[in-house]
Amino acid sequence: MSSIGAAVRAQSAVPGPVLLISALAEEIAPLRRALVTARRLRIGGCPAALGRLDGIPAVVASTGDGAARAARGVRAILDAVPVSRILVVGLAGGLTPHLSAGRVVVSRAVTDSGATVPAPDAPWLARAVRDAAATPATLVTVPRILVTPSAKARALAALPPGDAAAVDLESAAFARGAAERGIPYLILRSISDTAEETLPLDFNAFLDSDGGVDRRRVALAVLRRPSLIAPLWSLRGRMSLGASNLARAARAILAGGAR
Repeated sequence: MSSIGAAVRAQSAVPGPVLLISALAEEIAPLRRALVTARRLRIGGCPAALGRLDGIPAVVASTGDGAARAARGVRAILDAVPVSRILVVGLAGGLTPHLSAGRVVVSRAVTDSGATVPAPDAPWLARAVRDAAATPATLVTVPRILVTPSAKARALAALPPGDAAAVDLESAAFARGAAERGIPYLILRSISDTAEETLPLDFNAFLDSDGGVDRRRVALAVLRRPSLIAPLWSLRGRMSLGASNLARAARAILAGGAR
């Protein structure tokens, strides 16, 4: 067992803490602040913290954005930490028009252009709907950010009708990482941009080799186009709102574990 794994077992009389994981540190920041922390860690390059969340043993971590970073990060964490369940949190773009900004959706199913993605944990899904008022949705993982309403509409049209749907870059990678180890998982996403909205910037022009957004290049683009400051600041506000909503939903789900 790794020294980190030993620390996890020493921290808790109950083996197997819950792993709360996101791509971006901002998406999980409220949960990290709520953690009563015994130890801060860095696992495979991912910042993490071990402690208790509302009395529940937990590890809170972020991998960096993009599918490649998510896949590497979750595997490194699972190699080091004996977790019992995985709860993924993060932002998403709305594909279904009725999903408003800030709305929390939960993974009824996860899909991408590859092989079948293993299903999320059914009891946890029911708990998310019951205790956190999350909207069941199909989460679509794509390699590039959907910037325009027309791109989102095409993605929605490719899905079976009926379910709500949202889009992101990492959900399938997290789901497969959990399934490889046989660990139950669930994914919560907060809507950052609606189906009808165009993002203020084509972030695909700033993707790096791992499929994440290079923030330094974005900052340089903003310096060249100051008119981007206001809409990007508004988007950042939605990220903060979404992170707060996700934290409330995650804590409600964990609190419902005894029921």
